[in-house]
Amino acid sequence: MRAGQSKAGRLALRRAATAILASACVQVAQGALPQDVELDNSSAVRRAIESGAATPDTRVPSADYGAPGVPILALAARAGSVQVVRLLLSLKADPNARTPAGETPLMLASFVPDEPGEFGAPNSGAHIQIVHALVEAGADIENPGQLTATSYAAFAGQLEILRYLLDHGASPDGGATGERPAHPTPLIFAVIQGKQAAARLLLERGANPNIKGPTGDDVLAYARKYGRTDLMPTLECALAIGPGQQFAEVCKGR
Repeated sequence: MRAGQSKAGRLALRRAATAILASACVQVAQGALPQDVELDNSSAVRRAIESGAATPDTRVPSADYGAPGVPILALAARAGSVQVVRLLLSLKADPNARTPAGETPLMLASFVPDEPGEFGAPNSGAHIQIVHALVEAGADIENPGQLTATSYAAFAGQLEILRYLLDHGASPDGGATGERPAHPTPLIFAVIQGKQAAARLLLERGANPNIKGPTGDDVLAYARKYGRTDLMPTLECALAIGPGQQFAEVCKGR
């Protein structure tokens, strides 16, 4: 009996040690995961998923967002990690997985500044590739009542991304609903940031300049507040357009 108990005890200890070691390996793998994602190390990310240390929808800690962490697809989209994004999408990661702030990977990929030092991820041509991949994978373009990828692209003045989103059915008014939306429209964001080309593109695609911001201010009030006098003639012309008239025709050169 003692021999049997000793053998059983050794087996139990071995199993416990194996479990502890496996748990430690998972923690080490997950600890390296955010860096591998941001460095676009798709081989390392694949190994972590194949080993069981992560899944395509794993969330990792982030100082920017806090608990419960950020989906690695969102982290990859923001960082411009094209290969990791493609890998995760091929493994059926949720293309609409949100950060604690409610941002989707498509929104983060669209929020790329066109000038150094501005808000958003570092400027990279990789982001347009990620936007394409996400939309092709079924990412939601619209987000009624909330900010959208179009809002983010307009804020950053990213014309290529903004045009692509509009070409694929995105509303030029973003998620604006009702007379006083909870968030500024993409047009208002473009005006605030002084992104004249983005503002014109939105108006050409049917953006409604009459929609007010959350405080009740109209687009002209925002232009005055932020000193965007160069945009005033364009906005005044857009507001004066009558039924059946097109911005591109009436306000050409304004």
